[in-house]
Amino acid sequence: MSRILKLAQKEAERYQVNAGFRIEPSLPSFEVKAVSGQIVISAPDDIELLYGVYDFAEKFGGWSFFEPGRDQFIPELKRDIPADGILIPAKKPLLKRRGFIQEFPFNDETADLFDWMAKNKLNYLLTWMKYYDRLSDGLKQAAFDRGITIESGHHNFDYWIPGKEYCVEHPEFFAEIDGVRITPSGNTELLMSEQLCTTNPELRAEIVRRMVEYCRKHPEVKTISLIPNDGFGWCQCKECSKFYDEDKKGDFYSVSRHVYKADKIYHDLLQDVAAKLHKELPDVQLTFCAYVNYCAPSGGFKLNKAMAVHMAPYWRCINHALNDPSCPTNSSYLKDIQKWCACKNGGEVNIYEYYMGINFYLSLPMIHWEKMFREMRWYHDNNVDGVLTQFHIPHWSVYGMNYRMMAQAGRGEEETSSIRRMFVELFGKDADEAEKFYREIEKVMQNMGKCHIPYPRSIFRRTAITDFEYFNQLAKDLAAKDPESSFRKELVIWTEYMIRFKRLFDRINANEASVDEVDELLDWIHRYQDSRVFVHDRFDSYFEAIKEAIASGKRWLHFNLDWEDAYVAEHDHTL
Repeated sequence: MSRILKLAQKEAERYQVNAGFRIEPSLPSFEVKAVSGQIVISAPDDIELLYGVYDFAEKFGGWSFFEPGRDQFIPELKRDIPADGILIPAKKPLLKRRGFIQEFPFNDETADLFDWMAKNKLNYLLTWMKYYDRLSDGLKQAAFDRGITIESGHHNFDYWIPGKEYCVEHPEFFAEIDGVRITPSGNTELLMSEQLCTTNPELRAEIVRRMVEYCRKHPEVKTISLIPNDGFGWCQCKECSKFYDEDKKGDFYSVSRHVYKADKIYHDLLQDVAAKLHKELPDVQLTFCAYVNYCAPSGGFKLNKAMAVHMAPYWRCINHALNDPSCPTNSSYLKDIQKWCACKNGGEVNIYEYYMGINFYLSLPMIHWEKMFREMRWYHDNNVDGVLTQFHIPHWSVYGMNYRMMAQAGRGEEETSSIRRMFVELFGKDADEAEKFYREIEKVMQNMGKCHIPYPRSIFRRTAITDFEYFNQLAKDLAAKDPESSFRKELVIWTEYMIRFKRLFDRINANEASVDEVDELLDWIHRYQDSRVFVHDRFDSYFEAIKEAIASGKRWLHFNLDWEDAYVAEHDHTL
């Protein structure tokens, strides 16, 4: 008996799912039926049997798996079971890959995360290589037992060719900018715009050598990546410059109009490295990213077998579905996705999403569940293989509903019933009032302008303090009806935070704010370390940038990156 099947049996006992198991390879997914009063879960494989246990526990047993580590039994949600008939029909998942992107180290919540992913039928986790290398064998096994593929990857030019190891003996491996080879900073947290001399044949050979060495050291890893360090900074040496067209810059929608397109030079590197890697390790998948100034496939590029692209609609509009042709930003990303799907030659296309609004949206509202379901259906119809999203557990009370609905939509669940069930699970008899609370927030976001790019200025510049005071009162009304609910208490904290941040924003915009006022707000936020509203280290980074701008007298727009602030300033008019 496999470890996965043993887990399925253990979980069936834990959640009081008195069922027999049956493997039926012809089924597209698990199926649950009653036969003469007995529950039978049939599935094509052991993972789907495990999913069947969790699905039955939720849909008939009264269990809610909304938050990692916080299962809830809700007796009112239990359903009577008929003596005979199909209770949950088999249905092929809408998307093959459904998962998370982890941009932080594994920690004491990781076991709960893997558990939640399986309960919500997510099967993929993309993490940085530096974090995977510190993942314990026990947690690796826990992921495997739950059908979760872990990709060791993300931005990793510096991982494959570490600057501190190579810059002295091989300065030619690093980008040449304005006639001078860069000296890598060694700042492994960001490495913004520090790239390699990607046309160098010896560098390419060294990347492949290190990849083979890594995979043989970690034989459980079957998916690795080759993704530039974040930002720009591509090499300008004579050979690399042959891949640039000075008349072809990036695009406004992808926040790269100020630099040359890097698609050709990046994809030339990828094709060469992939071919060499697969000669050595044909069963290892190489992934890469479509992002900023390399969003679309270059001419003639083929997405071959054992390759996968993670297409990132960075700074997408969240007021429109990604497949809404009326949205100028999203329609551009949509064309890029279509181009990637058109060049598939055995490879895969995944969407790299931001259902938490990128790291510096800072727990501000993001409510677009119906759009998610619409997007997932479009992805399925247009040959996209998967969807992954950035996430954090410490802000689950703000974005957990997005993660939950992403999982439901990617699996192919029905839209209206999935959303309604989520409200009933979380709010019981107050589900209608709770939905009004969220819809009022959504209404304000939709009415503040044609589009909304998820960063603080986009929302605060076009809203009034009274909007947030109204949200706060609705949250207080909900909390008063169930004072013991921690989730409702955190909605009050969340909406009060929005009031406080809006006030600070208005004072900064009027050139009246002080550094002390920023510290006061940050101190207030840090009072709620145990809540699931704030990712505190992200707030520390962002508010430090605000303080630097105030102290220097600089106009604060976003994160004090001049090129990024220029796009934000232009959005003041285009949004």
